[in-house]
Amino acid sequence: MDFYARQAAARTQSRWLVLALAASIAVVVAVLTWMMTAVSAFRSGDYLLHIRRSSVAEFAATHPQVVISWALLWTAIILLASLSKSLMLRGGGGDVARSLGGTRVERDTRDPRLRRLRNVVEEMSIASGVPMPEVWVLEHESGINAFAAGHNPANAAIAVTRGAVATLRRDELQGVIGHEFSHILNGDMRLNIRLMGALFGLMMIGGIGKTIIRMSGASDSRRGSAFLILAVALVVLGYLGLTLGRIIQAAVSRDRERLADASSVQFTRNPNGLKGALLAIAGVPGSSTIVAADREDIAHMLFASGMQRWFATHPSFEERVRALDPSFVAGRLPQLAEKRVQSSNQDDEDDLLAESNQIEMLTKPATASLTAGAPRAATAALPIDPVGIALQVGRPQTAHLDQARQHRLALPVELRQFTDSSGQARCWLLAQLISRDATVRGRQLDMLSEALGQSERAAVELVLPVAARLDNFLRLPAVLQLFPGLRRLARAERETLLGLIERLILADGRIDLFEFCLGKLVNLSLRDELGARTAQGSDNLQSAAGDIAVLFAVIAQQGNSDAVEARRAYEAGISRVLPMERAAYTVNSNWAAALAPALTRLQNLQPFAKRALIEGLVVTIAHDGQLTLPEAELLRTVCATLQCPLPPILPAVPIDEALEFTLGE
Repeated sequence: MDFYARQAAARTQSRWLVLALAASIAVVVAVLTWMMTAVSAFRSGDYLLHIRRSSVAEFAATHPQVVISWALLWTAIILLASLSKSLMLRGGGGDVARSLGGTRVERDTRDPRLRRLRNVVEEMSIASGVPMPEVWVLEHESGINAFAAGHNPANAAIAVTRGAVATLRRDELQGVIGHEFSHILNGDMRLNIRLMGALFGLMMIGGIGKTIIRMSGASDSRRGSAFLILAVALVVLGYLGLTLGRIIQAAVSRDRERLADASSVQFTRNPNGLKGALLAIAGVPGSSTIVAADREDIAHMLFASGMQRWFATHPSFEERVRALDPSFVAGRLPQLAEKRVQSSNQDDEDDLLAESNQIEMLTKPATASLTAGAPRAATAALPIDPVGIALQVGRPQTAHLDQARQHRLALPVELRQFTDSSGQARCWLLAQLISRDATVRGRQLDMLSEALGQSERAAVELVLPVAARLDNFLRLPAVLQLFPGLRRLARAERETLLGLIERLILADGRIDLFEFCLGKLVNLSLRDELGARTAQGSDNLQSAAGDIAVLFAVIAQQGNSDAVEARRAYEAGISRVLPMERAAYTVNSNWAAALAPALTRLQNLQPFAKRALIEGLVVTIAHDGQLTLPEAELLRTVCATLQCPLPPILPAVPIDEALEFTLGE
């Protein structure tokens, strides 16, 4: 199943989830309404001796306003509780990690294992083409576990327990992080956040009952007894809601966990890493346990089951290990798990020391080129396959991960010091937009002083020499690493920054492709309403024909200086997307102003329509037989806007369907 099929499946599953939650709420509300209608009938004095089913029905028939009032009240309580929980989590994955007692892992941490964790996450981020998520460690959790949370890749966070950081080797940790990145890429996180909010509302009823039990002790005996009966009934109904919620959690989670395991192996090409992590957990009973009070809320989000449950949210260890190793025999699990736990970690300690030494070397002042030995992005005559590139969306390969590690090491030391602080990340971002032309640079710095003050201008000027030495192919990867720090800006600061970026870009009266890409990516990351975006749109290609024509015309215009060749490139690509009816090629002098709103509207395309669109774009780009760096950056920006993260474009990166079939089925 490719990225687009998974998105379509997620859309179907989301609809099923809404129906299941609505049905669960309806069941709980119906029982609560009947119970409170019976109480109302009893208190009315009409049925003082006893309450029968027929008498409650008679009362309901003669007092429909009472029934409706109770039904609306309980529905409102459940929905408001769900809404309040959702609002508490609107900040994204970091809010979830913080609620569990997590600590953010900063880039300057001196803990070598936390450094390794950040390195692995950074490499996965660069390789997959998604913004760098926040990294958290659950310091008080000694079990081996992890989760990814957020509404979408732009506000995602990955949290790992201290037990996982301390126990797992690098390849095992990489397997776990690859598993969590699968949840980011496949749209699982948004569904999980919604599920957390909805289940909180269902389980709220039991909380109300427990509160009444505590209050009833202070009442007189007769009234206290009545309150106690009511409270016990509410607690029972609360457990009914909890049971329904756990069933829904389990149904949503199991298939997605299988898919995440398969995606992790496809990413790392190392089944033994993920297998070793699973065996490390299986070898010690309860070693994945989460002790945080809110652990039930995130049961469906964890890498491994964090508690004993009636309804399992994860496949068994035997099933998961067998999917990774078809020769595995279930009866051997105890022996394999014990062998993994008892195995020597000396090799891992040596690797950890080597990685720490590498980091220490990088933190020393650079005397050579900042990008010496770094991989070069292909800029011309790169043979590319439109279908192959479209299939790479959401499916990074080992080659991408290998290059990502080289990119991480090639990024300048100074950038590493700027990524976590919101103010410093802002300085680096703004420095990327400062022109080398002295006249334009002066105007831009004056704009900066006016918007942020003289001290901020001075800070940006200090960064300018480093930004100027950064190779072009590293500029966007560097910007993506800044997003965790930029997301810490207050709303007003975000708006000021976005406005300033727009003015800096327009300072010279023109917009180049890098400036457009940077501005678009920052807007996607920092807009508060970003959490409301969804990857599962409803528009088809024909209904978006006008916006598609604008996009293809801009792509053709930017990739071909010759007007005739630009028209041919346009026709070659768009005819693949809209074979029957399509707009004629037109040149728009203000291409950026036309493209930005068109991309925003194209976000609502159906998943398979996005796949066809990307294939057509690659045909247009490759029409002249060349793929330039600006074209590659624009293509990846378009894909990011469509919520179809595209890994760095490399020659001859195959999609291993055989491996995916084995693990995905």
